[in-house]
Amino acid sequence: MLEKALVGTKRYYLLLAILAGIFALGFLFYLRQLQVGLSITGMGRDVSWGFYIAQFTYLVGVAASA
Repeated sequence: MLEKALVGTKRYYLLLAILAGIFALGFLFYLRQLQVGLSITGMGRDVSWGFYIAQFTYLVGVAASA
């Protein structure tokens, strides 16, 4: 199945490269946030911090339902 995913035109490979770049950029931002903490998001108050954590909890439920 993997061999079928890696066969395509130049446009397909360009799309894969763009998506991989977006993934890498998001991962770098995540690592930066892990290093610095939630202060990098500007969330210093309890309500906004709680909303941030609630969003992760919600998305776990969405992923589980898929």
